[in-house]
Amino acid sequence: MRDIEQLINEEAEASETNPDAPVPAGAKVSRPNRSRSTVYSIRLNSDEVVDLQALADAADVPASTLARSWIVERIREERAELSDAEEELRAAQRHLDHLQRHLRSQAS
Repeated sequence: MRDIEQLINEEAEASETNPDAPVPAGAKVSRPNRSRSTVYSIRLNSDEVVDLQALADAADVPASTLARSWIVERIREERAELSDAEEELRAAQRHLDHLQRHLRSQAS
């Protein structure tokens, strides 16, 4: 297994060294979110952008992924696709995340 990990690391380093290199023949290019074909533009003020980015950084995800997950979650809630237990769990998680951010800001 170690050989595979080493090979993957070597290939990753090589691709980072030369990002404009052509894709090798036989390589499969994957774009898992390609089915998401509509792009929405939204306006956020600079404070909202900073807050969104901070939340995304804390969750270790891109800001666009975090915003999209919120939108999809809300759509599911509106359609009542979430069970009551799942909805309560998500609300509790949001509350805990808020408390954690608050405590971090108080500590700094």
